[in-house]
Formats: sequence, C-alpha cells, structure tokens
Amino acid sequence: MSIEAKSRARGAAFKAVGEVLEGYLAESGLGESLARLGALDDWPGTVGDRVSGVTRPVEVRGDTLVVEVLSSAWLNELSMMKGMILERLNSVRADAPIGDIRFRLAETVE
Repeated sequence: MSIEAKSRARGAAFKAVGEVLEGYLAESGLGESLARLGALDDWPGTVGDRVSGVTRPVEVRGDTLVVEVLSSAWLNELSMMKGMILERLNSVRADAPIGDIRFRLAETVE
C-alpha cells in the first residue's frame, strides 16, 4: 500500500508545503514579522535618494524599523520628519505596518 493510500485510510490528507507553511506563519504571527522586513527594501523609494544616501535601514524589531544615520544633524532632522516618513512607508505596507522608526547614529561609515 502506498503512503498516499495509507494516509487516506487514516483520514489524513496531503497538503502542499506552501499551504502548510502559510498556515503556520499565520498562526504563529511570523508571517507579519517577515512581511515587515520588506520595509528594509522599501526604504530608499520611500525617503528618496538624498535621505537614503545618509541612512541605512538595519533591522526590524517587533514593529519598529531601526535606521542608522550618518550624522547627528541628519539624526535630528529625520527625527522631526519621522511621522511623515512613517506615513509614507505604511502607505505601501498595509499588510504589515511599521509602528515606529528608531533612528540611531551609525557607528561606522561605509
């Protein structure tokens, strides 16, 4: 008797791996966390060339995007613009919105 036949006999059904994984990610909450990581890729398009040239999104912690900034002057400027940036970022992230942005001074310049 094949594995498929044995599974049917026990009442179990095969499911596609993608379907099982999607269900697990939804139940565990990891799906939303993974979707938030897309904010790292969305950053340059959201803030434009000028700001993306002096910043680097480095991680997402919970619903907070952490962004390194080149100088304290830019850190101050971006802190004042945080609400507007967050609004723009979330306009393309309806599935997994970012709740906050934390700017920090970059330790090294690349």
